[in-house]
Amino acid sequence: MMLPNSMKKIKTFLYKQKKVQSDIKKQSLELEWAHIYHDSIRGREFLEKLPLYIGRWAGNYTFFYILNRVLTDYKPSRIIEFGLGESTKMITAHLKNELPDSTHLVVEQNQDWLNHFSSRFTLTKNTEVKILPLKKIIHEEEEVNTYDGIDQLSKNKYDLFVIDGPFGSKSNSRIDILEFMKNAQSSDQFIIIMDDCHRKGEYRTFMNVCKMLDKKGIVYAKNTFRGNKTVGVIATEQYKWVVSI
Repeated sequence: MMLPNSMKKIKTFLYKQKKVQSDIKKQSLELEWAHIYHDSIRGREFLEKLPLYIGRWAGNYTFFYILNRVLTDYKPSRIIEFGLGESTKMITAHLKNELPDSTHLVVEQNQDWLNHFSSRFTLTKNTEVKILPLKKIIHEEEEVNTYDGIDQLSKNKYDLFVIDGPFGSKSNSRIDILEFMKNAQSSDQFIIIMDDCHRKGEYRTFMNVCKMLDKKGIVYAKNTFRGNKTVGVIATEQYKWVVSI
């Protein structure tokens, strides 16, 4: 008869092995995305020379491939980005080289980080950074981080939302996008790129966006793209092919 301690050890071993296999699979997917990304920028000097630090707190190769394809193929004219960082560099590079008439608003929570970022990277005249400090609110019975004053921007229209901020929350995360969706109309056409959808909080917000669009009768397509992190994409009818890139 197997002893309880032996059973516990076997369960622990199997759990660890399952996690190792999952991590290996995610990393293999990420390496594939890295190759796809580098192929997609081949011969485009302004992207090949762009000093990006991909991964860790920044977006992964999955994220940057999708962002680059959206900027290249769909040429958004009004871009809003939540969180200043490496994605800001890519958007700025496109503004300088291929999207001279597009506007770019970055919502950032930390003035010190903006100062540090600006000391080593030059933004374009088409980019505006708004510092909105974090505040905590209760949403669906949970305390979550949100940008203080985001409601003042939410009536504006954008055709690309890039969501990699603010700091995540446990079960509901980066809910600021919901303020914009409250004001969305059936005639609006846009793409949403949401980073970190492998986490419970971000994925829940991703699905809540879909529920809001369903209630409004707004036609859209959605997909999630997995590397070592997961990126969620929602696109209205005009941009629906983006979910198959």
